[in-house]
Amino acid sequence: MAAIAERVRRLARRFQRPVRCSACHLPRSAGRRLISGPGVYICEACIAAAAGLIVAVDATTRCSFCGHRDASIVGTWSDVAICARCVELSRTVLAEDDRRSRPTT
Repeated sequence: MAAIAERVRRLARRFQRPVRCSACHLPRSAGRRLISGPGVYICEACIAAAAGLIVAVDATTRCSFCGHRDASIVGTWSDVAICARCVELSRTVLAEDDRRSRPTT
């Protein structure tokens, strides 16, 4: 029974697509961390690029992460838009991850 389950897992791995940033479409790698939203991902490089920018978009553009229209959209790409609040939250998550990964002295 365990052999069948392992065979199914190996077969499923062949058909899985690598997780990619929805903005730049680069895959997750050892040096590239991703923040996930509902069906979208954004890498830390795209978060850094979006930080501090304000993009002029129409009122129908929603943030791909929180879904709000009334938020100031700071980054837009062909498949994803992100608001200033979500950029700041993403930066906080990455900073917390950095703190956790540092060895305690």
